[in-house]
Amino acid sequence: MGTFEGEELDDLVLTGPRLILRPWRPADAGRVHEIMQDRAMHEFLAVPDPYLPEVATRFVTELGDEGRRDGTGIGSAVVESSSGRVVGSAALRLTGEQDVGYWIAPDAQGNGYAAEAVRVLAGWAFAHGLRRVQLMCDVRNLASARTALAAGFGYEGALRDRLQRPLDGAAEPRTSDLAWFARLATDPGAPVPPAFARLPPGGLTDGVLTLRELRPDDGAGFLEQECDPQTVASGFTGRAPAPDAVRRMADRAGLDWLVGQVAAFTMLDAASGRFAGSLRLRQAGPPGVGGIGYAVHPSLRGRGYTARALRLLVPWAFEQAGFARLELGAKADNVGSQKAALAAGFEPDGVRAARLRYPDGSYADEVRFAVLNPRIARR
Repeated sequence: MGTFEGEELDDLVLTGPRLILRPWRPADAGRVHEIMQDRAMHEFLAVPDPYLPEVATRFVTELGDEGRRDGTGIGSAVVESSSGRVVGSAALRLTGEQDVGYWIAPDAQGNGYAAEAVRVLAGWAFAHGLRRVQLMCDVRNLASARTALAAGFGYEGALRDRLQRPLDGAAEPRTSDLAWFARLATDPGAPVPPAFARLPPGGLTDGVLTLRELRPDDGAGFLEQECDPQTVASGFTGRAPAPDAVRRMADRAGLDWLVGQVAAFTMLDAASGRFAGSLRLRQAGPPGVGGIGYAVHPSLRGRGYTARALRLLVPWAFEQAGFARLELGAKADNVGSQKAALAAGFEPDGVRAARLRYPDGSYADEVRFAVLNPRIARR
């Protein structure tokens, strides 16, 4: 679809259960300027900084319409119908990627307004002949990824280094991967559930160790852990990861929690807040089965953190995340890992011959451990 010729878009107003999507007005400039003074609005939006009153005026009088005048898009002020207050911006672009974009004011976030606005625009698109609407966001923008899922958009993949943003005082711009979501006209449109349940605020802790989601700022500690000679020697390839690969993995860890097969946790020393290690919970195959892998930062080994992490993980995985069975394995000569599993309440679950690779290409037997959700009856 190039331009939309079947209907005048200049004055088009769309409505949802709580929102009105209407053309921008000059009187909206003050509200837009107010919203853009919040520093949080600059994290993922490519907007001028500082955001001056004249910039807001230009947005509401020129840029915000996103193609209404020439039939190539529907840029809209998102207005709370109960109050008449502008709470955000949303646009459907009918050319190029045929995608939706949006932002919601900080003082209106947490109400599901972004997902409602996206649903309204997608519904109009499908009613007027579009077969597919896309939604893209920085892989670190978890609020936007949650919006996509809530609006019934399915995750389709990530494009590496697709986004580039200048950073204040940085010699090089910050590059990021782009998460790609889409919804088809034939899709049911129901919210897409996240792959893993969310952790409680502050994560899981016993006062000594804290488990929380892996974040982009954990990349440095994770790289130190993975480049440690002992970690490399106990791995499969004998090679330390490239710094860029670690950065990319940390950037998209939160997205993987929502749409992927792996929930990546960071272990933190509770007293100091230092990076203490990592744990990965995989959806291992059959429904309800989770596979676990872990490593500890070299500076904090020997403190029993692996067993603590497992003891924190298991109740959450069973009671909140809905797993029926958790499994882990260790090379036959990795006695420390086997002791940690037993100390955390895992039971021996057999041995798989020649299953885990050494860096030299030979293979070790894998000693297996498992723990069952007590709520799951054996049959």
